[in-house]
Amino acid sequence: MRHSLHYKVFRMYLIPVAVAVILFMILGILQTRRFARIMRDMNEDQNEVILDTMSTSMREQATESYQKYVVSEATVLNGEFRTIRHSLEVLAAQVEAALQAPSWGAGQRVSPPSMEDAGKMTAQLMYSDDADRTSEALQEQIGRIGCLAPMMKELVVGSNSLMDCVVSLEGGASIMMDNVPEAKFDKDGKLISFPARTRPWYAGAVVHEGTYFAPVNQDYFFDSLQIMVGVPVFLDGKLAAVCGGSLDLDVLGDIVAHSHLGEYTKSCLINSNGNLVYSSYSSGELGLAENHLKSLKESSNVELVSLLNEALSGDVGFSMISIDGVDTYVAYAPVETVGWTQLLTISREDLNRTTYLLLEQTNSVMEESSVDVGNSARRNIILTLSIGGVLLLLAVFVSMYFSTGLVRPIMGMTNRVQAMKGEDMDFRVDDSMRTGDEIELLADAFERMSVKMKGYVGEIVQITAEKQRLDTELSVAADIQRNMLPNHFPAFPGRSEFDLYATMEPAKEVGGDFYDFFLVDEDHLAVIMADVSGKGVPAALFMVVSKTMIKNAALSGIYDGPASILSKVNDLLCEGNEDDMFVTVWLGILTISTGEMVSACAGHEYPVFYRKGKGFILEKDSHGIPMGGMTGIYYKECTWKLDPGDMLFLYTDGLPEAINSEEEQFGTDRMLEALEKGIDLSAQNGEAGYDRASLKEFLRQVRRQVDDFVGDTPQFDDMTMLCLKYR
Repeated sequence: MRHSLHYKVFRMYLIPVAVAVILFMILGILQTRRFARIMRDMNEDQNEVILDTMSTSMREQATESYQKYVVSEATVLNGEFRTIRHSLEVLAAQVEAALQAPSWGAGQRVSPPSMEDAGKMTAQLMYSDDADRTSEALQEQIGRIGCLAPMMKELVVGSNSLMDCVVSLEGGASIMMDNVPEAKFDKDGKLISFPARTRPWYAGAVVHEGTYFAPVNQDYFFDSLQIMVGVPVFLDGKLAAVCGGSLDLDVLGDIVAHSHLGEYTKSCLINSNGNLVYSSYSSGELGLAENHLKSLKESSNVELVSLLNEALSGDVGFSMISIDGVDTYVAYAPVETVGWTQLLTISREDLNRTTYLLLEQTNSVMEESSVDVGNSARRNIILTLSIGGVLLLLAVFVSMYFSTGLVRPIMGMTNRVQAMKGEDMDFRVDDSMRTGDEIELLADAFERMSVKMKGYVGEIVQITAEKQRLDTELSVAADIQRNMLPNHFPAFPGRSEFDLYATMEPAKEVGGDFYDFFLVDEDHLAVIMADVSGKGVPAALFMVVSKTMIKNAALSGIYDGPASILSKVNDLLCEGNEDDMFVTVWLGILTISTGEMVSACAGHEYPVFYRKGKGFILEKDSHGIPMGGMTGIYYKECTWKLDPGDMLFLYTDGLPEAINSEEEQFGTDRMLEALEKGIDLSAQNGEAGYDRASLKEFLRQVRRQVDDFVGDTPQFDDMTMLCLKYR
């Protein structure tokens, strides 16, 4: 029974390798997975039970203890705020009595701050900028309030958290009681003003018409943050004064900080507007430095905002929310006197530290049992590797046996194919290749292929010889075409009235572009720029005919101007033009003595003139249709004036239509820029004393800019340029 080569290779490698892999997988993977699964399941089940049990127990205990603790600490804060509020309201009552009772008389004189009283608790008189210091009524009020200085001093000295107190009259005067009179002077020693009515505690007390605890804000005299309390005083329904006091944040911070339960808890004090008054967080969503000027109610943390709204409503509670991306338990209780709330926080991880410790101990026990399982697994792995090694050795010997018989005929064919060269292209099938499978079919195919190759080699030799002949003929044609164009410069050595230079570079060996210039007579110079449709040999032949006809017609003297010359040549080109070839032509005849030029255009590119003081200008002349398309065409003429120093630049469409790798054309705008830049570069690089070399350098600079734009993109079309300079 004949078997295919594919079947033989499949049978040779599959049987031993499959047996080895299957036994290895059965004995190794199943054992390893079995023990690993058992240990993993045991660990996960035990850890899950421990974590759930301990977490539930810890949360229940924490809920109760944290709520009780935060309530007790909030009560302490509430008492402190109630004391301060009561003290300032008593002061406000005394201020009202002093301002109402005539018996107070002129009162007590109050002096402005003095540097000599630095460190002393003294009463100090300050004014706002808009205060009328000459007002007798205001001075009388100051004297009456001055009688309350001993009371104000006792309020500050006898309080743990009150740093100062102040009575600010509506007239702009303020009587302050503190021990820092030196802070009321600027760096030049000048007493500063105190606009009490602009301070938050004053404005808040007026707006709320009652005692107002302002949020944390910067002290007017220092850079420190403070909490100010304001109590308004009304006489006959009109505002007369506001009594205020500053709360020492350090004292409040100590009270709040004492509410910590261990090293893992943190506490915060938040006012009714959601502003942080104190926080043991150094940074983050509850950090005081980052949030003292904005309300936490504006936080992007929806859970935190929801908890604050509930806490500031006066509730006592315990919840878990995310703070700075960490699951955190929060206990809260109200500070009723001021409508604030105190928070006590601990992260979920810190609360469950006891649970995690128990898990570590459990894992230690499980690791000991895993060692025994690992020893057993290693024994199984060693056994599996031993079996796999034996099977792999068996697979190597079996593969060598089968591959030797398989490769021998293939090597014979390889050696014979490598020996095929020159005229020895025969391949014969010998007995070693008669294997009865695909190898024999391959040998037969080589034998048939060798017969065909001998025929192909002969054809290739003939094609190569023909191509060499065509290349030689094209090279000769290119030389002939180049020689037909005027290429010796300077073209008219004896004529100093003008200068000419031109170049033509075909896209293929030969091209269809051509230029020409010749003297019609001693005072007339003809200049021609043309582009034949297509490229290669057909375009070159049509170019030769067109160039010859135009020059002969111009020199014949029987035609009146460029338009009639183009019309006559067009009719001649149409005769027998069965391939529909056509050519675009620009013909100009310059009167050398006057600088006047008459031109006609048969569908060619617009000319470019260089004018002194204006640069290069693209002039749009009258366009006729290309020559060779139809007979009876009449062309229009245009008249140009060249002044000394002016230039005429003619070109074919291969210049503006040159493309780069991005398929972007060079374009007319870039061409004009290249001309401007080229004239500057040619003036720099031209040979001194030999002005005729400047036109050659000019065209070379223009072509260099086109090459820089095109890069490695092959030339798409013939590119021809001609420049005439009128002296």
